Amino acid sequence: MALSIMIYHLGSQHYVEPWHFAVVPLDRLGIYGVSIFFVLSGLSMAIAYDRHIKDLLTSGTFFIRRLFRIWPLLWLVVSIVALQAYFYGHPYSLYRIGLNLTTLFGFVAPTQYINTGAWSIGNEMVYYAMTPLLIGAFHFRKWIGNVLTIAAFAIGIYFAFFLLHPGTTLASQWPVYVNPFNNLFLYCAGLAIYYNFRDKNLTGRWRPVLLIATIAAFFLYPFAGDQINIVTGVSRIAMSLISVAIVFEFYKFPPSLPDFVDQKLEQLGIATYGVYLLHPIVASGVLRVFRKVGVHNSYLTFFTVVGLTITIALLTFRFMEQPLLKFGKRITESRSRSTA
Repeated sequence: MALSIMIYHLGSQHYVEPWHFAVVPLDRLGIYGVSIFFVLSGLSMAIAYDRHIKDLLTSGTFFIRRLFRIWPLLWLVVSIVALQAYFYGHPYSLYRIGLNLTTLFGFVAPTQYINTGAWSIGNEMVYYAMTPLLIGAFHFRKWIGNVLTIAAFAIGIYFAFFLLHPGTTLASQWPVYVNPFNNLFLYCAGLAIYYNFRDKNLTGRWRPVLLIATIAAFFLYPFAGDQINIVTGVSRIAMSLISVAIVFEFYKFPPSLPDFVDQKLEQLGIATYGVYLLHPIVASGVLRVFRKVGVHNSYLTFFTVVGLTITIALLTFRFMEQPLLKFGKRITESRSRSTA
């Protein structure tokens, strides 16, 4: 999903010449790649913090650890983009920079993100703020958590049928689409997957067939015209359910891969956040350098951007993100011990 969103942005933002792949419908990947991220995020938070979030103290620990995960790399990319804009004579206001550095834009102004694609980070921060309550609901009574998930789906349907209109473009309705409550049901779906199926051992030879069929449905679901047509009406329901199903099936039916492949994919998974945030900056820099030296080959540009982005993402994780993650964990653990 991270790679597909990067490819989508490389074309849609004209960092490289847009490609029209017959077998890779980038428009739907650009939208529902992020949707799948939201589902994965909810599932991941449930797996990681199910036994950890119990009260206000542990909720505070959760928030601190999330900040140490999200803020360091975000601060780096916001600083780079803000400095670049300043030197090119189009500076961002200090207010807007502050909203991005604190991720408060997700709560008060979802369209005021600075980095390409960072609107989803603002949405995530809103969902993190709600996570202790949502996990607490599932802990207290699973049916209460499920009711809240259904309510979130109802809100999503309201957006799809009443607040977003297929008669115009998605770009013209972007402030509505990036409203955190429009995608809340996807995050809640990830939580619901965990709490309803964590103890279910699903077996059967039909599992690979089901996974292949669901992925095929993702790519073959009929869609034409502007992206608004795939985030409104029945198409919104269908593609969202397919996205949730894909996450569910990979969670419950993990494919058996050779160790070498599994290790490489795990490394790429570690770099996902960096790939998502860094690729527009890398693309802009590569394109500027290639233009100066007279290189105008889209394929070379594309593979250079992809390779550099993954490499830089791995390096930033190892030398910046990972040490700060460990530091955040240490201070929250010492805080918990001192309180106890």
